[in-house]
Amino acid sequence: MPAQALQQRKVLVLGAGIGGLSASIRLAKLGYRVQVLEARASGGGLASGVQAGGFAFDAGPYILLDKPGLDWALQQLGLSAEALDLTPIESVYHVLHEDGRTTSFDRSLDATAARFEAAHAGSGARYKDLVKHTFAVHQNLKPLTFKTHPSVLDVLRNGSLRYVPFLLSSLDAVLQRSGLPEFVRKGISIWTHVAGQPVAQAPSPMAFVPGLFHHIGAYYPKAGMGAVATLLEKAALAAGVDIRYDTKVARICTAQQQVTGVQTAAGEFIPAGVVVSNANGIGTYTELVENMVPAAKAKLQQLPLQSPGVCVYLAVQGQNPPYYIRFKLDGVGCVAFVQPGLLAPHLAQDGWYPARLIAPLDHATAAALGEAGQHELMDRLLADPWWQQNLGGYRVLHKRTTFEWGRDYTLYRDSMNPVMTSRFMRQGRIAHRSPHVRGLYLAGSSTHPGQWVSFCAISGVLAADCLAHDFPAHA
Repeated sequence: MPAQALQQRKVLVLGAGIGGLSASIRLAKLGYRVQVLEARASGGGLASGVQAGGFAFDAGPYILLDKPGLDWALQQLGLSAEALDLTPIESVYHVLHEDGRTTSFDRSLDATAARFEAAHAGSGARYKDLVKHTFAVHQNLKPLTFKTHPSVLDVLRNGSLRYVPFLLSSLDAVLQRSGLPEFVRKGISIWTHVAGQPVAQAPSPMAFVPGLFHHIGAYYPKAGMGAVATLLEKAALAAGVDIRYDTKVARICTAQQQVTGVQTAAGEFIPAGVVVSNANGIGTYTELVENMVPAAKAKLQQLPLQSPGVCVYLAVQGQNPPYYIRFKLDGVGCVAFVQPGLLAPHLAQDGWYPARLIAPLDHATAAALGEAGQHELMDRLLADPWWQQNLGGYRVLHKRTTFEWGRDYTLYRDSMNPVMTSRFMRQGRIAHRSPHVRGLYLAGSSTHPGQWVSFCAISGVLAADCLAHDFPAHA
């Protein structure tokens, strides 16, 4: 074989989050020379872990709802799903409503439906019907999540045409058609509050969540959600990926809408003809890409953003079983109390366990509150006795505002990604293959629909495959 055929193409990957790590592993195994530039001192992004007061915490996501999606991504990367030690969550979440009513969801569909039936005649059967229908839709559409921007032809080949009306609906419309009482509908739609969006604007696939944990299961890695990032980071290094930490990228350089390399915040220019960005999709185009098309940039800047909210890291004495997540609705949004110690008792220290009190905020509200307002909000959350039931006491270890999230994780405008509204879902998320800049590919939560960690891993595989199609490794 001629020597020039063995010259590997160099690929730069910006960010060692789940999407960036997945893309780097995929590309390295396809024969590319890959360098990851990570702004922080460690990888994993929002899925990494954090230490506070001697306790280990998850940073961002706190539940794995799409194990099959993550399994698919790991398989594409040559990794075994058994490498992750997962604990199934039997008592998934509990919701305290504004009027004092409660809604609880267990892995058992029968047990969950029976509680609804006892509270409201006929609601048990209606709930089972909703779960049956939405899970059937999910299973039919699932193959499309392993494609980058499925076409109408893909939809036809997959036999998904009959579900187009469902996809064009909002979550609110789907739940209204179910005939379920309001307290059950509000319990199902709790995840829209987590995303800081009204139910009427939420996409219909958010109705898949009950079917996922009833039929597939919700899981928690015994070593925390950061175990996924750790697995990928080790695999990337083993595959020969060069990861440069503490290297923040200030600009993606272009010439005639073609990637030429990147410039770091320290002023270093690193040449490369192909780049995978695992930075926020909007921020990639509005803050990093040089000479971005003005019209496209303006359109992206108009997309609503999802805030990470505020978080209080706690040490709590004892537990409040059995629900892993407890939500409280307050008429405006929700608050979540997350207890990983229920699933990972080894986290205990002399009867004290780590826990998180999380208040999702819409982006505009978070900005309006400011640093002082967000600290006042966290003080009010701590003073509310609802989350302290059955606990012997608590200690505040750390408080994180949306601004701290932004600084700690180099987030675009202190946000995680665009809000996934029903309108945005119909238009399609930000493409893995850039339509604006040749040689630029995007991975991460802005680019792929799904469930947190799994869709980020899938996005990395798909972005890498797009790049490999366009720029073969040994061409």
